Amino acid sequence: MNRKLWVTVGALTCVAILWTGGILIGSRAAADETVGALTKIQSSANESNDAAQKATTSSSGNPLAGTGWRLVEFQSMDDATGTVRPDDPSLYTMRLNSDGTVTMRLNCNRASGAWSAEPSGNGSSGRFEFGLLAGTHALCPPPSLDESIVAQAKFIRSYLLKDGRLYLSLMADGGIYAWEPDTDKSSAAGVPAAPENGGPRNWKVTGVSRALNLREQPSIAARIVASYTPGTILDNLRCQRAESRIWCDVQQLGGGPRGYVAAEFLKPAVSPDGSVATGPDDSALRAGQGNFDATGNIPCVQSVGQPMMQCEFGVARAGGGYATVVIKKPDGRTRAIFFRMGKPIGVDTSEADGYSEFRATKENDLNLIRVGNERYEIPDAVVIGG
Repeated sequence: MNRKLWVTVGALTCVAILWTGGILIGSRAAADETVGALTKIQSSANESNDAAQKATTSSSGNPLAGTGWRLVEFQSMDDATGTVRPDDPSLYTMRLNSDGTVTMRLNCNRASGAWSAEPSGNGSSGRFEFGLLAGTHALCPPPSLDESIVAQAKFIRSYLLKDGRLYLSLMADGGIYAWEPDTDKSSAAGVPAAPENGGPRNWKVTGVSRALNLREQPSIAARIVASYTPGTILDNLRCQRAESRIWCDVQQLGGGPRGYVAAEFLKPAVSPDGSVATGPDDSALRAGQGNFDATGNIPCVQSVGQPMMQCEFGVARAGGGYATVVIKKPDGRTRAIFFRMGKPIGVDTSEADGYSEFRATKENDLNLIRVGNERYEIPDAVVIGG
């Protein structure tokens, strides 16, 4: 089969991420399991691997390569909007990697993709563009700038370095994003790194006899919003030092409240393949580019009463059971299914197909996926490899 399975991933949608927080103090008490909602991962298929290769080439040897930034403000040219500043700049960070890739934290969401720049003169200004960006679409607590940043990134056309800040300008005088250097050295001070900085993607709750409290803020005085039982798998959203201890911003794998727990009751989660998954998950990004690790056929059904048939698929893996499987349906359209820690957690649905219900069950090593009347049978080997 052709290794470059053509895909059109319209609005890649994951099982949601709604957030809250929590932590344990004194005697070991409280923790829980939570419910999830929908997270969307958007990716555009009309950008190919050439975009990433172009970004890699153009990023080498320019002053922006390998730099990290956090958002200061958005300066709109529209007087009705004016200047908009994030309540907490540390929640909006951007890393322009030397290989031409970019990773972003946008409040409760994450995004990754490609960037390119062509410095002019002494390098303090020049052309700047983002390529394909793929990211989560959780419902962040308002006010939030995550949606506007992702939507407007494709219109950025130039940069300016001035007085230690980076200014990224939208085309047609649409506005300017001002960034300052991200000087967070928390990982060097014993605080665990976030995935975008090479840290583990997931934590496992450990060392508690009954449960671990999830608190709204990194403080023992903050409201408890949920609790986690031992063994619960959590997303690593970043850790920080506060009140003489380390707190980690977390959310249960697959969705649920977001909040803070004490780092001493967490350890890196081991994935189904026996590894600890670290670094950002780029599987949705590569799937949107048609950059697959494997292709083949899987059993599929498209409507009630239809006999089982074979559908072409391509899978982009990010290690640790993180993968995006894109299936080419008989009518030429595609269906993307998202896996994390080896578990199917979401599917791309849209208004056009009625946001069909997503269900997933497991029989031995076979994942049975249902999207409305569609059914797919995906072996673990497709997701994990081997």
